[in-house]
Amino acid sequence: MTLVIGAFCENGMAFCSDTEEGTVGGGKRDVRKLFDFCGDGWSLLIGTAGFGPLCDVGAKRIMIAAANADFMQRHDERLSEAMAQLYSQYIPQSLPEWKQQDRQVSFVIGIVNRRTGERLLYKTAEEIVQPVQHQFACAGVGQEIALYLLDRLFDELPARQCQQLLAFVMREAKESVGNVGGNTEIVTVMNNSPGTVRQRFAPGWDAKQPRLWNNVTKFWTGS
Repeated sequence: MTLVIGAFCENGMAFCSDTEEGTVGGGKRDVRKLFDFCGDGWSLLIGTAGFGPLCDVGAKRIMIAAANADFMQRHDERLSEAMAQLYSQYIPQSLPEWKQQDRQVSFVIGIVNRRTGERLLYKTAEEIVQPVQHQFACAGVGQEIALYLLDRLFDELPARQCQQLLAFVMREAKESVGNVGGNTEIVTVMNNSPGTVRQRFAPGWDAKQPRLWNNVTKFWTGS
């Protein structure tokens, strides 16, 4: 299980995730949950949450779909096709209900078109690819606390400040929700530069950040 967040920043988009994944035997391992693909004048970001093996397969399927020459013109259709095929093959209705639930995945998908400046954000609900009406989207077991904080704190910030806000929200989720842990990874893409910037922060970095109570104490002390 996990938490992934995708959000607009000034002139771009930033995605954030934890890196912890549980194993079948009850252990933990460090895995990648954010994926990126760069086309001709555009970039694609994918954040994955849910059943680990299917998350990896789904991200690969989406990137294969993105390799089509007409992806930017037909991205809604291409993404929907990839998700429909994924569910049809790996989570068919013929499976027992408990196995269908075990295999559930959710993706946050972002597209930045550097030629037009357009930014698009989607979240999947089963095989449905839903356009997000807000400036951020979350998926995974930590999404409730992330949405609570982002609903109250989020503003479209410069990239550096947006990265700091997402890392802060991720740290709060790690401390409050089981199965969200490990490192914090952030991937950023900007309208005015090709490629992506990938950053990773270890748990020791989390421990050095201001606590939530430090940021709100002035409200009730009046100081």
